[in-house]
Amino acid sequence: MKSMQALVMTDVGGPEVLQLQSVPCPTIQQPNEILVRVMAAGVNPADYRVRKRMPPSTDWVLPKEGVILGLEGAGIVEAIGSDVTRFKVGDEVYYFDGGFIGSQGNYAQFKIVNEHYLAHKPKTLSFAEAATLPVVGITSWEALYDRANLKSEEYLLVQGGAGGLGHIGIQLGKLLGAHVATTVSTDAKAKLVKSLGAEHIIMYRTEDVGKSLKAWSGEKGIDVVYDTVGDPVFSQSVDFLTMHGRLVSAAYPTSWPTGDIFLPALKNIQISFEAMGHALSSHDLRIKQTKILENIAKYVDEGNLRLVLDKSYPLAEAGEAQRSLEDGEITGRVALEIPH
Repeated sequence: MKSMQALVMTDVGGPEVLQLQSVPCPTIQQPNEILVRVMAAGVNPADYRVRKRMPPSTDWVLPKEGVILGLEGAGIVEAIGSDVTRFKVGDEVYYFDGGFIGSQGNYAQFKIVNEHYLAHKPKTLSFAEAATLPVVGITSWEALYDRANLKSEEYLLVQGGAGGLGHIGIQLGKLLGAHVATTVSTDAKAKLVKSLGAEHIIMYRTEDVGKSLKAWSGEKGIDVVYDTVGDPVFSQSVDFLTMHGRLVSAAYPTSWPTGDIFLPALKNIQISFEAMGHALSSHDLRIKQTKILENIAKYVDEGNLRLVLDKSYPLAEAGEAQRSLEDGEITGRVALEIPH
């Protein structure tokens, strides 16, 4: 049996539980499957959350062979099943697939993916750049377009605009014709978000976010808050919204908004959450997400959407890549480059 190199999570704990191993290479089992030679994988907070404490289910046990993490990837079509029509050997692709419990992730040299979950890679991006786009692209698209139903001329606040989700959210908001404000922590991040189209930039460590937003939006107020940070931003965001405002969180808030609940109720505020993994149990929703990736690739290649890749690490240094992301050292995205 052919083998491949993969980074395997052998236990729950720190970065040291990620071990480079030789494991069996996956093979095509169904006629609509594709074998992808993975060239790069994105690194996401979900990766280190699983590594540190596994899923919350009490009846799940780490398999003896370990788990291969990694929710997203980019690579080259190596082989195709007999019914595949959308791709041919040699095509460059990117995708969101695997990395959850029970499915092989992308910290590996090869990966089996259903052809309907693959999209052609943006031609203008490297594999490392493309590999870090699916999770933040789909999440931000669903949050702003589907959950918030953001409209032209509305006022949008992106909490954490220089992060992976935030920097895509700014640009998608601008593409919809919204007025976009964002919060950042440093001058370098402020310069970045300005280049991405943010109209109003708030240094949240030294400025009063609420007062700054009122001065910027005037009587109109903030229509939509896109929370990519979580606690304590999630709770504070309710106060920034106008009548019929919408708060969408793609982070992991651990508490409900505090304070007087009557004010949000009287303002008819809509609070929703975006977790792109909701589609995993639905083939139709997965296909919808693939169409999002196709649209995003078009925006990128037309010069209307920019992916900010902060750092790339070799596969063997995935633990360090996860640490840098968890410690807040990353502006934009971080990738793993897979050797062959």
